[in-house]
Amino acid sequence: MKLSPEHIQAGKVGKWLGKHGVNPDLWSFRRGPVARAMVAGLLPATSPLLGLHHVLAVVLAVLLRANVPTAVVVQAVNNPLTIPIYYTMAYHVGEVLLGRPAKYETHIAEKIKKLDETDGIQAKLRMLAGELAMVAVPLTVGCTVIGVVVSIAGYGLIYAIWPEEPGDKREGE
Repeated sequence: MKLSPEHIQAGKVGKWLGKHGVNPDLWSFRRGPVARAMVAGLLPATSPLLGLHHVLAVVLAVLLRANVPTAVVVQAVNNPLTIPIYYTMAYHVGEVLLGRPAKYETHIAEKIKKLDETDGIQAKLRMLAGELAMVAVPLTVGCTVIGVVVSIAGYGLIYAIWPEEPGDKREGE
């Protein structure tokens, strides 16, 4: 059975995507859609929104008319092996950009001891929420800046190494 645009649009996801879901660029391995897929994949990969990277990559790919499979594969650059290193780096970048000294990790042992000594689950959760709030802003700032830089670099890299194809004059659209 061959999937037609009408068949795709009839499904639940197709109804949600509308005419965008059948755009040929979403499945094209030409330079333009692949370059846009670098942006669609690298931006979510560098975000602190764990668990949403795949979904965000697909949504951005559709919005940017980027190659969906490439965007999904590229977003996997940030994986369970790289996340601790990346988020630590992003936190420090955020602290520097906010003009604050990166001091959070110097008090971890004290904070764990205080958490252990705190009675009641609600008090512990409040304490953890406060700690998360201290980390969230610099982490988000760092992730955003790194994401934009890495996405632009990925886009430019594709254009630098991929030869121009005949008929690709419209890619600036």
